[in-house]
Amino acid sequence: MKKIKEILKLKYQVGFSYRRIASSIGVSRSAAAEYCRRFEILSDKLEEFLEYDEDTMYKMLFPEQTTLKKESKRPIPNVEYIDKEIRKKGVTYLLLWQEYKEQHPNGYGYTQFKKYYHKYKKKLNPSMRQIHLNGEKLFVDYSGVTVPIYDNKTGVVSEAQIFVAVLGASGYTYVDATPSQKQEYFIKSHTKAFNFFGGVPKILVPDNLKSAVIKNNKDGIVLNESYKALADYYGCVIEPARPYKPKDKFMISYVQS
Repeated sequence: MKKIKEILKLKYQVGFSYRRIASSIGVSRSAAAEYCRRFEILSDKLEEFLEYDEDTMYKMLFPEQTTLKKESKRPIPNVEYIDKEIRKKGVTYLLLWQEYKEQHPNGYGYTQFKKYYHKYKKKLNPSMRQIHLNGEKLFVDYSGVTVPIYDNKTGVVSEAQIFVAVLGASGYTYVDATPSQKQEYFIKSHTKAFNFFGGVPKILVPDNLKSAVIKNNKDGIVLNESYKALADYYGCVIEPARPYKPKDKFMISYVQS
């Protein structure tokens, strides 16, 4: 029995050493290490990979030992075009996928469409894989897209800011529309997110907006006092995303589609 799924869970979700994995489930240390080494070469997220059955996992980890079935002749998404268009304000993965499906009715589904692009993106900018544990990190930011709000009485149109909170392990997402990004709304959106998720993460990962971070540079990090008080109250730790490091806030970027 291969036990690939058990090995990966114990290594990346529980944090067991190869020796402890071997004694826990009755496999050799070398086999556990080899499965993990080959998994780290793949571009798949752990949670998505664990959804496959053992045979499929083995074929993906050891392609040289198996003959994979040829994929159906569905047109591959134009990842270079996607990469160019997704940078434009208001363009989402969903819009690009709908355009792709109009051109290719027999094309890939939405999830696979995005996977093709993100695999391409990782090849352009390879970086270390991030493994997120359940309940560990909550990524928070504003989406950058506003939504108009119409006052029926006055006829005044204002723009609502879109607060987004994403759990790192599952990608489970909470969205809140607020009048602005001011401190009071930023804090309130967090408490509403905690109620929505039914719990509090160990670590909050905000982008470097002023409602969260006063300063984040080589000289150190200075947190907004009110935001720090929120974290202290709920027993969280704040780890702001590093400036100019988009990988740190990848989860937020991913759900903006």
